[in-house]
Formats: sequence, C-alpha cells, structure tokens
Amino acid sequence: MIDVTTLTNLITQFRNTTASNSVSPETIGSILQKIVDILATAGTQANLDIINKWHEALKTAAPALTALSQGNADRNHIYLAARSVNLYTGAQADLVPIQIQQATTERAGAMRAQQVVDLNTARRDVADIKKQIQTINSLLGVGTADNLYKSSQISCQVVNGTLRLLGAQNLTAAGYVPYLFRRVRKRNPFKNKFATAEQRAAKSYCPVKKGWGLFGSIYSVRLNGTQVEFSTNPHSRICTKALGWSADAATLVSRHTDTHGNIRFGLGRSSVSLTDPKNPKKQRMIRLTFGIGFAKPIYPGTAAITPANLTSSLATFTIIYDPGTQRWTFST
Repeated sequence: MIDVTTLTNLITQFRNTTASNSVSPETIGSILQKIVDILATAGTQANLDIINKWHEALKTAAPALTALSQGNADRNHIYLAARSVNLYTGAQADLVPIQIQQATTERAGAMRAQQVVDLNTARRDVADIKKQIQTINSLLGVGTADNLYKSSQISCQVVNGTLRLLGAQNLTAAGYVPYLFRRVRKRNPFKNKFATAEQRAAKSYCPVKKGWGLFGSIYSVRLNGTQVEFSTNPHSRICTKALGWSADAATLVSRHTDTHGNIRFGLGRSSVSLTDPKNPKKQRMIRLTFGIGFAKPIYPGTAAITPANLTSSLATFTIIYDPGTQRWTFST
C-alpha cells in the first residue's frame, strides 16, 4: 500500500485552520503537489495483476529448502537434515531426514564405511606391490632411476673390419653387461593349460611374432675395451660360459654344406642357402641385423630378457655375406 501518512497530516492541519486569510494558494498548491508525488509512485493495474498472480501462486507453491546439513551417522547410508519455509505464510519446519542409499554394482550411490576400509586396504596393498615391483625391476635393470639411458646412448662403429661399441663406459662402470639381440620371426607352439582338447586340436601354433629377440644369453657377447667379441661356443651351447671369444663376424652364423653341395647357414630354426635361387652357380648377398644393449646381469633361466630390460639404447649393426670374397663382414 502507498504510505499517505504525511499527506493525511497536512490535510488535518489544513482542516483545523480557522484564522482569517490563513488559506492561501501556496498552502493548497503544496497539498496538491504532495498528492501528485504520491500518485506518481502508485503502481499500474498491470503491476497489480502480476502481484495478485504471485499471491495466488504462492498459496499452492511447495515449501522452499532453506537449510541442509549432515544428519545422524550411519555405516551404510548418508542422512541429511533439512529445513523448509512455506512461501505463502513464512512458517518454517523440519523435514523428514533425506536418505542417500549406498552404491551397488547396478547404481551409483554413497560409499559405505566398509568400502572405505576396503579402499584403504587396497591402497596399502598396491603400495606394497609397487615396492616389490621396484625391487624386481631393480634386479632386472628395468626402469631404474639412475638415468643412465639418457646419459649413455651407445652406438656401433666398424673400424678396420672390427666392430666397436662407443659410449658404454658409464654402463660397464655401473655394473651393466651387454646383451646381443637379433631380428626374429617366431611362431611358438600353442600351449595353453586352460584350453580344451578341442581348442588345442584346432590350434597348433600361436600367432606369428616379429621383433627383437635375445641371441644366446649373458655369455654371448663381451667388450674388450671398445671392441665387441662374441662367444665361439656352438650355437647349441651359447647359453653356457664361453670357451673362447672372437671378433670375427662369421662367429654369429653357423655354416654347413647340405647333401646337394649348397652352402647354408643357420638362422634360428631355419636353414638359409647362400646359393642364388636365380643362378645356382652363384651365391647371393645376405644381410643380417643385430643389436647390442646393456642391462643388469640376468643369468640363463632367471627371467626372459627383452629390449624392455635394457638400461641403454639398442645399438644396431649388420653382418653382410659378400659372395665375391665369400666372407662375413660388419656394417652399420
């Protein structure tokens, strides 16, 4: 409502005026101006209609939530204490506690106290497992924190026909040893102890795998200064301590002559002929790729050794069979 108290007081004073000549145009004009000023603040009918609509809507409006806090403690559910206010009357009231159900595998929800206990137990177990993995990796030379990989990049170089390995001084000083790798294409027999008899009968071999494979063991290669030397053991005994060492590239291949007089060499389980298939009277050029990398000493039968075990980069080199000289030579 419009406040007309001031205007009412002026009118009352005007009505009580009895003195002669006390009513002047200024007095009447002042009262009329007050009336105009008050009317200027009055709302329109449109505004009044809007207010009436709000008034009617608030009668049926749902109470508004005014407060929300943690309710009674419980191991399985979360309870929230809530208060509301009636938007029409202004009356406040406490609501029935709101319950948030626990999470399940089918729906989201609140975490139970037991789940927190289980989670903390899992975190401790994971921390213990990480420590064990770090210990194992340290023994295998995987992921060590000494940054030797960054500071000891190695590379191969051929000098006067011999293979040299450069940049390995820090690695050997830290106790790391070289390993010899070669490019392989493997297809292992299918051996799954959980497979049924039908599955084993239908699948004899695993998928073909290509990549770097360990050639021999920790006993296959060594450094003599910067010169690379290879075990002279037969390839069937290459995982045992070397009986001798050689810097000759031919040490890496086993050569023999088949029943047809063709010279062949062993490559994994395969036997490759040096004879040119297009001209049986000539031999062909063969190129084989190898790599040298450093890791901590891992002895035969201890663990599988892959390039993931290496602390250093993998320095690659090739050996080439020259049919002109009928010799194997190093190349990079």
